[in-house]
Amino acid sequence: MSMKFDLCSCVWGKFDGLPAPYPLGCHLLDTAAVVMLLWDIHLSAGQRRFVAESFGVSECHARALVAFWAGLHDLGKCCPSFQASPTGPEPEFLQREEFASPAGWMNEGSVRHERVTHLVLPSLLVEYGYDAASRPGKSVAHQVAQILGGHHGVYGSMLDRVTLRHPEKTEPRIGTATGWQEQRAALVDVVHGACGRPAAPARVAPAGAAVLVTGLVVLADWIVSGHQWVSARQRSWLAAGDEDWEAHFQRALAAASPAVQKLQLAAPQWAPATRFSDVFPEITQPYPLQADIGARLPGLVTGPGILLVTAPTGDGKTETGLFGARLLGAAAGHPGLAVLLPTMATTDAMWDRVRAYVRRAAAADTAVTLLHGMAWLKEAYSTHVPDTELCDDGVSTTAGDFMRRKHLGLAAGTAVGTWDQAAMACLPMRFNTLRWLGLSSKTVIIDEAHAYDAFGHALTVRLLQWLGHLGAPVVLLSATLAGHLAERLVHAYLQGAGHTTPQSVDPAYPGWLFADSTTGIVTASGTIPSARAHFLAVDQHLVHHTHDPSAADGRATQLRRTLAPLYDESEDPGAVLVVCNTVPDAQATYQALAARSGTRTPNLLLLHARMPQWQREDITRRLLALLGPRARRPRQPWIVVTTQVAEQSLDVDFDLVVTDLAPLAQLLQRAGRGHRHSLASRGHRPAWAPTPRLVVLTPTGELPPPAWGNVYDQALLRRTRDLLAEQAAVPVAIPDAVTPMIETVYADLNTLAEQALHDDHRRAGQDAAYAAAADTAAIPAPDTLTDLYPITDRDLDPDLLTTRLGADSARLLPIYHADDATYWLDPQRSCPLPMPAPGHKRLTREQVADLARLSIPAPATYLPDDAPETAPPTEWNKTPLARELRLLPHRVLPDGHIQGRRTERHILRLDPVLGLVRSTAR
Repeated sequence: MSMKFDLCSCVWGKFDGLPAPYPLGCHLLDTAAVVMLLWDIHLSAGQRRFVAESFGVSECHARALVAFWAGLHDLGKCCPSFQASPTGPEPEFLQREEFASPAGWMNEGSVRHERVTHLVLPSLLVEYGYDAASRPGKSVAHQVAQILGGHHGVYGSMLDRVTLRHPEKTEPRIGTATGWQEQRAALVDVVHGACGRPAAPARVAPAGAAVLVTGLVVLADWIVSGHQWVSARQRSWLAAGDEDWEAHFQRALAAASPAVQKLQLAAPQWAPATRFSDVFPEITQPYPLQADIGARLPGLVTGPGILLVTAPTGDGKTETGLFGARLLGAAAGHPGLAVLLPTMATTDAMWDRVRAYVRRAAAADTAVTLLHGMAWLKEAYSTHVPDTELCDDGVSTTAGDFMRRKHLGLAAGTAVGTWDQAAMACLPMRFNTLRWLGLSSKTVIIDEAHAYDAFGHALTVRLLQWLGHLGAPVVLLSATLAGHLAERLVHAYLQGAGHTTPQSVDPAYPGWLFADSTTGIVTASGTIPSARAHFLAVDQHLVHHTHDPSAADGRATQLRRTLAPLYDESEDPGAVLVVCNTVPDAQATYQALAARSGTRTPNLLLLHARMPQWQREDITRRLLALLGPRARRPRQPWIVVTTQVAEQSLDVDFDLVVTDLAPLAQLLQRAGRGHRHSLASRGHRPAWAPTPRLVVLTPTGELPPPAWGNVYDQALLRRTRDLLAEQAAVPVAIPDAVTPMIETVYADLNTLAEQALHDDHRRAGQDAAYAAAADTAAIPAPDTLTDLYPITDRDLDPDLLTTRLGADSARLLPIYHADDATYWLDPQRSCPLPMPAPGHKRLTREQVADLARLSIPAPATYLPDDAPETAPPTEWNKTPLARELRLLPHRVLPDGHIQGRRTERHILRLDPVLGLVRSTAR
């Protein structure tokens, strides 16, 4: 062993807002102490086992190792540029010769302290049995250094062999004078001793373990960098006055437990459950799907794996998925739960259901986070809203402020979010290691697994590869997942788990299958009877796509005939859903129906995505109250005109569904909004719609019509149209006919063979291009990684990363003005644009919430981003979300009329009923 050096407390680690510098050694020991506690109570048993096995050591040994490594994360702060920081305390020791800075103009400027950690640590670890002589990809010393170099969210590039052993030759700014070298060596030795002097592991771990350790280090660093923690630990250090590093470490260990518990970081605990009735005792007569999986799955699950459940709406997939997650999580040692859905609206609704489930099933308080871009607007998710159903022996599900911080939502015991929240872990984004830390502690349920294009599907494949690699159980739920897509998803998970030649996958419908992560064995159910089996009459009408009511073969004329009973006083009242493929079509359809007359006038509602947030929420609440699962049937006729938002976001029940042609999966989703619930004593169906019926308005001529743009693929529209024509005289048997119909429409080129047409080849080419784009954007598959650098990218603009091609990427805020330069939030000019209060730099949370509720999601191309009048006020620049809004000015004329915003291509205006209207600029 080489000479040991005394650690000097004058080398500082924290200073901002403190009465005196906080020693770097204290901060490093704090981090090691908190990591030990996080290892014990935050990491799942499966995560601890995975990390230990990855490094080839016992779990007790791994705990000490990870704490030791975490304690070295800020070792790079012991360098000239950090210690001499202009915002620091300017310590006197910098004047001493042994702490001299490197000379020469080429060594001026600073180097990031996390990069210094990456550079200096490998050679320092040699003293403790780590190998720094191998090439970097095979060196544990380098892997640990790269992990710690990534604790600010971005990994550094892999070092070369020379730098690995002699970093001062490559980067003298690390501090080459003896004082710097001795103090860094002393820091390493103090932390190593505090952690029990764990021996070096013998092998490099796979990428997943390195990512988990990084996430754990980041989490611990954030905890011990909080002002409250640092202030308390500094007071203890100064009060002791003995510079006893071991005593400080013991005090930090004692303080870690209440701190971590307060932050809701303990892993969730569930009541014991092995049967379906244990999880859902209130369901005394489970559906056939639930009964079958409840009887057979417990005998199959011995560890992690992937469960695929395919069944139509109404067969209890959600409860089945939660039961499967409970079994898998317990067997795999991953008690956390993540439920992912395709839209914000479905996510909001699922959060309510999952929160109720956690209240019943959890054995201790368990935070349930809501994760999507507008989650903080949901009133029930506010921190000031109490658990209204909480009784004396109940469980709290409220997520505290720490869990609501950026990047930390998945650290909660239970998380409900949009699919993007997990998919973003597959992109090289800053701090994506925290997403992986959270996901890998959970069983991940992906609902509506069919609801993504080829780009999103490819990201899901990469997500499943990583989850399989990490040993995190997965549950996939779908109503219309094509067989070849199901096989690809299951195979991706198994490949991540190390099975290079997975078994074939052939899911039954309705049914389920389970693929064991350890053995690779796939067990599939047979076809299970559906509780919602019925016949769906499908009436396809070939129409000219026009809103001109005088066109005899036009869409408007056919819609007029179909909806005639609602305008006839002699007919029963009822509720009809009209689904359009574009917002302009929905607006024009609504206007035509509103202008129509008859012996009675039906109630009309319009709902689509280009409406202010408050308006969408208000209309959705009205619909649920009117046509929700517990509502009595209305006594007046209702017509609701909408777009794709009806496919997944609304649990409402219509008597008849009318829709524009769409790919088969979307048509089946739309049809599921008709005759959705049993009415029992809540009313009856109208005589003109006694049984489920779907009316499809199919444009004549080439598909899609010009008005639809590229909203749907031409081949899928054509194949759906042709299939409906072939089966025109036969009602669709739900669910028996669903699988063969889906396989017919979504067949790939290998299945189509010589029957493939030009648009089939074009679709295959586009899907391949989307998948390639996703593969290029995503981080590499875990089995290909020895270098952590590709997992993150410092130079990437996070605003340019997307999980969905062509998704809305701007929020427009309508504002109003007259002839002066004063802008208002309302056409009555009673609400001025909010500004920060005097002495403050940011808007309040309430002010931002008001702006968000008034904003409208829209493509960024709608408004030019270089027009100064569309830029938010400079006073909003310090306020997140507000500074990202794009203003949509409206001019209020003296007569009260309102002019929209004119651009070179179109005019945009907000109509109080129609929402955002986009018309051609003339």
